[in-house]
Amino acid sequence: GSMHAVEGHVLKPMVTADEEEVEVASWWEDGGKVHRSWVVGGKKYGGGDFENKRYLSDNGNMLVCESTFHPSEEGREKATVTWRFLRE
Repeated sequence: GSMHAVEGHVLKPMVTADEEEVEVASWWEDGGKVHRSWVVGGKKYGGGDFENKRYLSDNGNMLVCESTFHPSEEGREKATVTWRFLRE
């Protein structure tokens, strides 16, 4: 198949826990402070791509996970959810 890339990072094939065939890429940014990843080509929620961004805040006491769903269908709004995990 053809090589796909996102933001200059090559996407690699993967099968999800739901046995879906998707393509994934992940990398570090900001000197290793921010972890970025994409899951492309999923069929969930009508089909689309997931963009994830994870980083520590609050002097390392909080893990922030921002997940954005980019629907493949024209005209559908993207949706973002942010999780914050506090260190015990």
